[in-house]
Amino acid sequence: MAGHYRTSARRSPAATDVVTYRLDDKMIYVPLDYNWRQALAHARHSFEKLSGVDEKRITFSLNVINDGQRRSVGISPSAWRSVASHLARYEIIDIRVTPEVVITDMDAPPRYSSPSLMSSCTDTKRRCHNSSEIPVTITERWHEQI
Repeated sequence: MAGHYRTSARRSPAATDVVTYRLDDKMIYVPLDYNWRQALAHARHSFEKLSGVDEKRITFSLNVINDGQRRSVGISPSAWRSVASHLARYEIIDIRVTPEVVITDMDAPPRYSSPSLMSSCTDTKRRCHNSSEIPVTITERWHEQI
């Protein structure tokens, strides 16, 4: 039949049942779960690196194009269900691990001299050192101030 072209019937897009998780340079297909904790469980099962990481340090994000620029947009646990319902099949979800905050003695405030540490400094204008090796100038005899 001349002039007639057969076109395939339009199909509705396939239901999103699989997405791609990406961590560092590794990618893996995982089943899409609308529950954030289950999505996190899939990530931990897929990437051994995540097994001992506190869940508060693991974040999911998508790359979007906004004003012609690619940007990463994080997905909060409370928004996961809504965002997941709009994902395309095989869409890439980036996984990031925020650095762990470790407090050391270097982060502690400085220690100040106590009178007992300076009692050995009895000469006027004599330089003394406290336990943190910060020079301290004594302007009067310590025992005269008492």
